[in-house]
Amino acid sequence: MGWSMNIGRLFGIPVKVHFTLLILLGFLLLASSSTGGGLYGVLIAVLLFASVVAHELGHALVARRYGVATKEIVLLPIGGAALLSQSPKEPRHELLIAIAGPVVSLALSGVAWVLWQAIAFTVLADLFVVNLMLGLFNLLPAFPMDGGRILRAGLARWMGNLRATRVAAKLGRLVAVAFVVIAAVYGQLFLGLIGAFIFFAATAEERAAIIQNIVGPRRIRDMMQATPDVLGAGATVAEAIAGFSLSPGLTALPVAFGTRVMGVVYRSDAVGIPSPDEHLIHELVDRNVITHRGDAPLMELLTQMGQSRSRAAVVTTDDEVVGVVTLERVLEEIRSARSAEF
Repeated sequence: MGWSMNIGRLFGIPVKVHFTLLILLGFLLLASSSTGGGLYGVLIAVLLFASVVAHELGHALVARRYGVATKEIVLLPIGGAALLSQSPKEPRHELLIAIAGPVVSLALSGVAWVLWQAIAFTVLADLFVVNLMLGLFNLLPAFPMDGGRILRAGLARWMGNLRATRVAAKLGRLVAVAFVVIAAVYGQLFLGLIGAFIFFAATAEERAAIIQNIVGPRRIRDMMQATPDVLGAGATVAEAIAGFSLSPGLTALPVAFGTRVMGVVYRSDAVGIPSPDEHLIHELVDRNVITHRGDAPLMELLTQMGQSRSRAAVVTTDDEVVGVVTLERVLEEIRSARSAEF
């Protein structure tokens, strides 16, 4: 996640702090120091950090148990997020991963309560309250919070993942609107921010589920545009235009230096260049491309393109270039499929 600072690794998982949380903590520490509670404020901040990390580690370690890696844990002003590399394939796995975080928080709350009864330190009372609230709040059925994910997992067992996501996302948005209204009435800015986050996150998760439903069963070759030729690094723009003329629907041509793929050149960039026979193709080559096998899942390619911000991929079979896939073409297919649904 952008605007985050790496503070270490736990169980091999990077742990990061978003800069907005650092600003908030700085403000809270400044406020507490002005009232004489500076050191105690630091202690509470550390305990809050640790509680959120423990909560997210609960998700991450159970996800690992079911073969889902965690890219990173990010601490935010509204809590934390364990960013999984992919969605769990089985509803039961999603349910167990989602419930793991609240279970850890409630367990820590129970331990803090027992110790508080024995030692009566105020900080233990605060630790009990923090983890109790963290556990119970996350169990609210406000997708994509833990409770919402538990709800989706339960619904998915009998109505499928897409419909379950839509139901959970609608409920999540309703809860989010309620948070915003309550925040406006009682002047609770923080609750309003949480409501806004839940609303937009639920919408984003619903869109991702729709895309997964459309793209999931497909292979890269299903979206591939076969190429009549591979342009050499020394080719002219005129040669590229000639290649595009052989395939009117083709939007990109691969460019290679010997057997090494250099990138692609787009029809929109080549057409309209004055004196195309006087310009070499390397002036137009987009080198930020991915090379992938045609039999690989299309969703895998889309994930990689998103991570690298690539607009195109060169498709190979037995190390031979056979075609290209452009992000524009895939997105157009997704838009068409969504329009057909409605």
